[in-house]
Parts: sequence; structure tokens; C-alpha cells
Amino acid sequence: MFQNGTNWMDGTAGGSFTYNFTVPNQHGTYWWHSHSTSQYADGIVGPLIIQSPDEGIPIDYDEDIIVMMTDWYHIMSTINVATYLTAAGPDGQAEGSEPVPDNGLINGLNVFDCSGATNTSVPCTGGSYATFNVTANKKYRLRLINTGAFADFDFSIDNHTLTVVEADGIAMEPVNVTRIPLAVAQRYSIIAIFRYDGADSSSNPTTIDNNLASPALCSDLNQTMLVPVEALEAPEPDVTYYLEVSFQSFNPSLPLLGYMNTTTWTPLSNSTTLIEAQAGNVNNFGAQQFVVTPPSNASVIEIIIQNYDEGPHPFHFHGHVFWVLGVGQGYVYSSFPTFNTTNPLRRDTVIIPAYGWAVLRLVPHPGMWIFHCHIVWHMAAGLAMQWQFGSDVVANYQIPQAVLDLFLYSVYNSMHPDIIGTQFIREL
Repeated sequence: MFQNGTNWMDGTAGGSFTYNFTVPNQHGTYWWHSHSTSQYADGIVGPLIIQSPDEGIPIDYDEDIIVMMTDWYHIMSTINVATYLTAAGPDGQAEGSEPVPDNGLINGLNVFDCSGATNTSVPCTGGSYATFNVTANKKYRLRLINTGAFADFDFSIDNHTLTVVEADGIAMEPVNVTRIPLAVAQRYSIIAIFRYDGADSSSNPTTIDNNLASPALCSDLNQTMLVPVEALEAPEPDVTYYLEVSFQSFNPSLPLLGYMNTTTWTPLSNSTTLIEAQAGNVNNFGAQQFVVTPPSNASVIEIIIQNYDEGPHPFHFHGHVFWVLGVGQGYVYSSFPTFNTTNPLRRDTVIIPAYGWAVLRLVPHPGMWIFHCHIVWHMAAGLAMQWQFGSDVVANYQIPQAVLDLFLYSVYNSMHPDIIGTQFIREL
């Protein structure tokens, strides 16, 4: 989500805080979540929908339904991170193996076989399915959001065609499919007409996923099918950056860490990059903060990302949408393709294939913006970097005192966990 002029609203830490920002010319399906370590994997998430008559969705519909999908762990994320970031890996698995979810949820609900419950401190009730009450032949806009930590989801409705009309807040020309893959942090809106009513609510559905029953008839959404309603040409770039994504360990006794080029990200311990940039202390970024500052006159940035890892990575760019010029397998420079720059797909989260690449272009907004893999365990392993756009604008930011106080509150409490916040406030 854009934060033009309010960069400091893009994540805060500690205490209580009221977010207040304006998002002109944006609409669609978004979500809010904690960005403190792995915290959102424990459920600190929610939908954020911006309604607008100017959204440009080309199909009228009757009602909205929000469908949040997430993987779910029965162990707190801090414990999962601690075991993941060991040379042995979680539960003695191979090094670099991500924690495996215990369940998948829709809007926080699903059933679970209690015979498989291992966390005896929490009573197992068996759970319940998420249900949606619909009326036959009404058109519903289902806003699909993957709020998970690790897992992709394939969404379908038995015996129904799904018409995709939005991706990551951008209205799309309608495209009909039967199944939609969602990586972590991606969002889609679909229009569906439900053809049944008065179903027996006392029993579970008996229909069969048509994608399993007749795989030849399955039509998965491919991002090459997506064409934005508002046609915007991707301008030629003023500057191009090449990034390499990898997981490395330089000592058998240490865990695999995520690297952007030669840096694995660790936040500053007693400040933030935005505070340092606003103060003009750009040299205070350490060796573990990979911050790129393009020339101030660069109005279009091109980013070439090469993935040297064996798994795909959903990369998200804060504060921006970008043109996806191309995504492919292998080495990007082995036969550098010619791209279509006439109204290519725009979104804010793109999947970089395993041992593959992606080429993106964007118009930079002033501020300090993180660019990271949205798999929680990979973020914890350092697979992130930051971009500083418009350093002269950032230097003139007037960061509200409430934001600075909140940051100091967080630092103080991390250093003095025995001191409660009210005592700290009195000392400010």
C-alpha cells in the first residue's frame, strides 16, 4: 500500500499506536499484519479493503465476501524460528527445512483430528469449517487473501467457473479459470455465481473437486492471463539493478541464512534505517543492512532478480506496485528475452521461480522501503533488503514525535523487560 508522505506509517513497533494515512488513487484488496519478527504467523492479521466507485472492476456484483487463507502452526512462531535457524533444522530435519504447518484455515476456522494433537496445554475441540451463506444466482465478489507464513494455496469452488477481476489491488480484465494459485501475501478478487440455495447445513459437502475429478478440464490461473483494466505502458528504465537470491552457510555449525547479493538482513538494534536516513546518517547502515539508493533523478527503476535457491520465493515491495515484465526459469542472461512493455501485469507481490528469475520495473516513491520474501521463515533468515528513494525528500521528513516515542518505547522495553511501559512514558 502506498504511503506517499507518510513512510513512517509503514510499520511501527511496540506499545499502542493509531495509524493515520491517506491513500488517494488506491482501491482493492489488501491486508494488515504485524511485521515484528515472525509475529503475524501467530494470527496478528486482518483484511483491509479500500472501496471506491473508481476501482474499475468491469463486472457488477451484489455482495463482497472476504476469504482469508492461512497455514496454521500449533507451536508459537518464536519457537519455530529458533528451531529453523539451527544447523539441524526443525525437528531434526535437513538444514534449511522450513517448519511444516499443522493445518490450513479459512477465516480462522477448520477442523482438526484431535488424535494428532501434540500441544496438550491447549484443549483440542475438533474445530469447525468456515461457512458462507449465499443466495442462488447472486453475483459475489470473493476477495481471496493468502495471509499465511509459508504455504501456497490453490482455491477453487466445485463445479463453478471463477472470473478473476483483481490482483493485488489492481483491476484486471475478466478471465475465467477453475482454480487460482495464491502465494503468500498475494490477493485476488473473483466473481462467482452460486447455483444452489437451501443446502443442508447439518452435513458436509459431498461434491468432488472438478480439478481432481477431471484434471484435463482444469484451468489454472497463469499470471500471463492477467491484463490490467487501466492500461499503463512500462517506461524505459533510467537505471537497472541486478539482485541474486540465495541461501548460504559458511560454517557447518551455523544455519542457512537468506542472502540478497552478499548480505543477510538484520535490523539495526538501536535505531531504524528511516530515522538514520532522515537524520542524514546514511553511513550508519551496517554491513547487515543492504540499502540501495538510486540516483535522485532516476524516475524509473528496473530490477532483475535471479533466484539461486531450490524453492520459489514470493517477493513483496512495500509502498509500490511494479510492472512484471517477465518471469522465467534458468539464468536470466543466458538468452535475455524481449519484453512486452505495453500494459504488462502490475502487482505488488511476485513469485520468483526456483532457479529462475523475474524482471520488474517501478516508479519510485520517496522513502525507505523494504523488499523481501514474504515467507515468514525466510524473512527471519534475512532474505530482505531496503531501497532508499528520494534521499533529499527523506532528509526533510518531519517524523511525528508519537512515532519516535513509540520506537524508543520498543527499544527501552527490549532492554528493560522488567520495567512497564507507564514508567517509561513518565521518564520521556
